[in-house]
Amino acid sequence: MNKNIPALLLALVLITGCGGGGGSEDTPQTTTPAATDNTKNQLASGVGKTTGKYQLWEYMTPKSDSTNNFIETTGDGTTNYKTTYAISTNSVTEQSDYAQKEKTIYTKSTDRITVSFTKDGTPNGSYDLDLTADINDIVTVMDSTCKLVKHYDSVTIDDRAFSDVIEINCNDKPGYYQKGVGEIAQTQLVGSTGSRSIRVLSN
Repeated sequence: MNKNIPALLLALVLITGCGGGGGSEDTPQTTTPAATDNTKNQLASGVGKTTGKYQLWEYMTPKSDSTNNFIETTGDGTTNYKTTYAISTNSVTEQSDYAQKEKTIYTKSTDRITVSFTKDGTPNGSYDLDLTADINDIVTVMDSTCKLVKHYDSVTIDDRAFSDVIEINCNDKPGYYQKGVGEIAQTQLVGSTGSRSIRVLSN
């Protein structure tokens, strides 16, 4: 996966195909999945959803200032890195030690979460997520391939146990987000080799 920071990868995957994490066989081992079968046909209305069961802000961002340590494995190679989150009112700033001049800012408003990017202090693009979602909903305000596909009461990913997790899938690339923590895992196929890259929260 070439050392992409979580926020940058999230931006790319939510625009072109969602990132994610996975279990030891690409599919996480789960206990008591709490998925529902609600479906929303979201058109490109420009209005974010506010009536869904799952508050995406609570899953996409941590509750307080924090540092998350990740282990990324691609083939036989393993890389460790950390991502820090600084919290203020209705705003979270994310920065990775992979790209210290780049920041991602999550901003919560009445009907959406705006994810903005800066590089060297200069704006570098943005996109909008719905504020809430139900299972099988598209999670972006404008139409995309990214859907909330499942909620897990508990899930095991690469031998690490997590509770209260949602899975967002874009173009068959799942991402996992824990309530009050943010991203906990992503997985994807790498190039034409078919090998799997997986990134998992280790702290």
